[in-house]
Amino acid sequence: MPRRSSLRRLAPLLGAVVALLGALAGPALANDAGSVIHSAGAVTATLAWDKAEFGIGNPRLSVVRAGAAFDVAIADICLEGCIVVPDAKDDPPGISAVKVADLDGDGEPEILVDIFSGGAHCCLTARLLTFNGSGYTPLDIGYGDVGYALKDADGDGRLELVGYDPRFSTVFTAFAGSAFPPSVLQVNHGTTVDVTRRFPKLIRADAAARLKELRQARRGDDIRGVLAAYVADEYLLSKGSTGLKEIDRLRRKGLITKPFKPYLLKKLKAWKYR
Repeated sequence: MPRRSSLRRLAPLLGAVVALLGALAGPALANDAGSVIHSAGAVTATLAWDKAEFGIGNPRLSVVRAGAAFDVAIADICLEGCIVVPDAKDDPPGISAVKVADLDGDGEPEILVDIFSGGAHCCLTARLLTFNGSGYTPLDIGYGDVGYALKDADGDGRLELVGYDPRFSTVFTAFAGSAFPPSVLQVNHGTTVDVTRRFPKLIRADAAARLKELRQARRGDDIRGVLAAYVADEYLLSKGSTGLKEIDRLRRKGLITKPFKPYLLKKLKAWKYR
């Protein structure tokens, strides 16, 4: 299980994952028939499902746009299991399993459907649905163990998907020791664009939290996951040399081995952090 400190760091942005896992921990699984419905502009999306022994059965998404009805395929996300939690009375629309909003500012609302596959650590998929003139084109965004919140992160009136980078899960150490750099995505006409670097305040806050953990580390602590996230943060801030100095400092203290540095840098280059 993740460390309590890791859960506290992730909690504000886990969004749908937190709601889903919370439901699973409650007295009943999310296996009753139900539905979630949300609207924006001329678009109304309804996700409905049947009762099942585990998770949900027969998921279906219906969309009404300007009076025209569309049945949108959704069952393919659920081939390995599917859990959806109905909206709670006190949940804002931004953490619902179904979100309808104009995400790219072109006047046409997009739809986001969040599906959790179940399991100890995995996996949340956010399916983005964009109107193409005759129907809806899907794009799946894999959030793995983490998740996202739909929010206007910079106050410009446009919503972003604000979360953490799921690729850092178990790559540098076990899940309990993994840490995740911030990730901010914008939707642009059916695609997503990584705009994390436009939010240096968010990145600096994450880097400061990681560095505090690293400075408090003692011999025997597994700091590889935290260090990987910290170095990634510094590269996002165009301060990669600062991250490299921290790697070397921890190497001299015996907290990481020599091969860790080239392995981390190779991954960060492949993931376009550097």
